[in-house]
Amino acid sequence: MTEIKSFFNEYRKFVKSVTAEVSQNDEVFFERAHAISKWMNGNFSRMDNAVAGLTGEAGEVGDLWKKLKFHGKELSEENKQKMIDELSDVCWYTMQAAIALGVDLDDVIKHNEAKLRARHPHGFSSEYMKYKKD
Repeated sequence: MTEIKSFFNEYRKFVKSVTAEVSQNDEVFFERAHAISKWMNGNFSRMDNAVAGLTGEAGEVGDLWKKLKFHGKELSEENKQKMIDELSDVCWYTMQAAIALGVDLDDVIKHNEAKLRARHPHGFSSEYMKYKKD
Protein backbone atom coordinates (compact mmCIF):
# COMPACT_ATOMS: atom_id res chain seq x y z
CA MET A 1 0.00 0.00 0.00
CA THR A 2 2.78 2.46 0.85
CA GLU A 3 4.44 1.61 -2.47
CA ILE A 4 1.29 2.61 -4.36
CA LYS A 5 0.89 5.76 -2.30
CA SER A 6 4.53 6.64 -2.94
CA PHE A 7 4.05 6.07 -6.67
CA PHE A 8 1.07 8.45 -6.77
CA ASN A 9 2.86 11.07 -4.66
CA GLU A 10 5.78 11.00 -7.09
CA TYR A 11 3.39 11.22 -10.03
CA ARG A 12 1.61 14.18 -8.38
CA LYS A 13 4.98 15.98 -8.06
CA PHE A 14 5.78 15.20 -11.69
CA VAL A 15 2.40 16.51 -12.91
CA LYS A 16 2.89 19.75 -10.98
CA SER A 17 6.39 20.14 -12.41
CA VAL A 18 5.18 19.94 -16.01
CA THR A 19 2.12 22.18 -15.59
CA ALA A 20 2.29 25.79 -16.76
CA GLU A 21 1.95 28.45 -14.07
CA VAL A 22 -1.13 29.87 -15.82
CA SER A 23 -2.82 26.50 -15.22
CA GLN A 24 -1.98 26.52 -11.51
CA ASN A 25 -2.49 30.11 -10.44
CA ASP A 26 -5.82 31.93 -10.76
CA GLU A 27 -4.22 35.39 -10.76
CA VAL A 28 -1.92 34.45 -13.64
CA PHE A 29 -4.86 32.86 -15.44
CA PHE A 30 -7.05 35.96 -15.00
CA GLU A 31 -4.26 38.16 -16.35
CA ARG A 32 -3.93 35.89 -19.38
CA ALA A 33 -7.70 35.73 -19.89
CA HIS A 34 -7.84 39.54 -19.75
CA ALA A 35 -5.05 39.79 -22.34
CA ILE A 36 -6.86 37.30 -24.59
CA SER A 37 -10.14 39.15 -24.16
CA LYS A 38 -8.49 42.43 -25.11
CA TRP A 39 -6.89 40.76 -28.16
CA MET A 40 -10.35 39.41 -29.10
CA ASN A 41 -12.11 42.76 -28.63
CA GLY A 42 -14.01 41.58 -25.56
CA ASN A 43 -15.10 38.23 -27.00
CA PHE A 44 -13.31 35.94 -24.53
CA SER A 45 -16.50 34.59 -22.94
CA ARG A 46 -18.17 34.02 -26.33
CA MET A 47 -15.11 32.06 -27.52
CA ASP A 48 -14.82 30.22 -24.20
CA ASN A 49 -18.45 29.13 -24.49
CA ALA A 50 -17.96 28.19 -28.16
CA VAL A 51 -14.89 26.04 -27.45
CA ALA A 52 -16.54 24.31 -24.49
CA GLY A 53 -19.68 23.76 -26.58
CA LEU A 54 -17.75 22.43 -29.57
CA THR A 55 -15.89 19.88 -27.48
CA GLY A 56 -19.09 18.79 -25.74
CA GLU A 57 -21.13 18.49 -28.92
CA ALA A 58 -18.32 16.76 -30.82
CA GLY A 59 -18.20 14.31 -27.91
CA GLU A 60 -21.93 13.69 -28.27
CA VAL A 61 -21.51 13.04 -32.01
CA GLY A 62 -18.68 10.64 -31.23
CA ASP A 63 -20.59 8.90 -28.46
CA LEU A 64 -23.63 8.32 -30.66
CA TRP A 65 -21.40 7.07 -33.48
CA LYS A 66 -19.65 4.69 -31.05
CA LYS A 67 -23.01 3.32 -29.88
CA LEU A 68 -24.17 2.83 -33.47
CA LYS A 69 -20.97 0.96 -34.38
CA PHE A 70 -20.14 -1.01 -31.28
CA HIS A 71 -23.17 -1.13 -28.98
CA GLY A 72 -25.81 -2.24 -31.46
CA LYS A 73 -27.79 0.99 -31.20
CA GLU A 74 -30.71 0.87 -33.62
CA LEU A 75 -29.98 2.06 -37.16
CA SER A 76 -33.13 4.15 -37.28
CA GLU A 77 -34.37 7.44 -38.66
CA GLU A 78 -34.69 8.61 -35.05
CA ASN A 79 -30.98 8.03 -34.42
CA LYS A 80 -30.10 9.62 -37.75
CA GLN A 81 -32.09 12.66 -36.59
CA LYS A 82 -30.20 12.63 -33.27
CA MET A 83 -26.93 12.73 -35.23
CA ILE A 84 -28.25 15.66 -37.26
CA ASP A 85 -29.32 17.39 -34.03
CA GLU A 86 -25.82 17.06 -32.59
CA LEU A 87 -24.17 18.18 -35.83
CA SER A 88 -26.45 21.22 -35.88
CA ASP A 89 -25.21 22.08 -32.39
CA VAL A 90 -21.63 21.79 -33.65
CA CYS A 91 -22.56 24.30 -36.38
CA TRP A 92 -24.09 26.67 -33.83
CA TYR A 93 -20.95 26.68 -31.67
CA THR A 94 -18.75 26.99 -34.77
CA MET A 95 -20.66 30.14 -35.72
CA GLN A 96 -20.22 31.45 -32.17
CA ALA A 97 -16.45 30.95 -32.50
CA ALA A 98 -16.42 32.75 -35.86
CA ILE A 99 -18.35 35.66 -34.34
CA ALA A 100 -15.90 35.77 -31.42
CA LEU A 101 -12.97 35.91 -33.85
CA GLY A 102 -14.70 38.56 -35.93
CA VAL A 103 -14.65 36.46 -39.09
CA ASP A 104 -17.35 35.29 -41.46
CA LEU A 105 -18.01 31.55 -41.46
CA ASP A 106 -17.86 31.46 -45.26
CA ASP A 107 -14.29 32.83 -45.02
CA VAL A 108 -13.42 30.04 -42.57
CA ILE A 109 -14.79 27.47 -45.03
CA LYS A 110 -12.93 29.08 -47.96
CA HIS A 111 -9.75 29.02 -45.89
CA ASN A 112 -10.26 25.32 -45.15
CA GLU A 113 -10.79 24.58 -48.82
CA ALA A 114 -7.65 26.51 -49.84
CA LYS A 115 -5.60 24.77 -47.13
CA LEU A 116 -6.77 21.31 -48.21
CA ARG A 117 -6.31 22.07 -51.92
CA ALA A 118 -2.72 23.11 -51.20
CA ARG A 119 -2.14 19.98 -49.12
CA HIS A 120 -3.84 17.65 -51.60
CA PRO A 121 -3.61 19.30 -55.06
CA HIS A 122 -4.59 16.05 -56.80
CA GLY A 123 -7.11 14.90 -54.21
CA PHE A 124 -6.54 12.92 -51.05
CA SER A 125 -3.46 10.73 -51.02
CA SER A 126 -2.74 8.09 -48.41
CA GLU A 127 0.86 8.25 -49.66
CA TYR A 128 1.01 11.90 -48.55
CA MET A 129 -0.36 10.96 -45.15
CA LYS A 130 2.44 8.42 -44.61
CA TYR A 131 5.05 11.19 -44.72
CA LYS A 132 3.04 14.10 -43.28
CA LYS A 133 4.47 15.47 -40.06
CA ASP A 134 1.67 16.28 -37.58
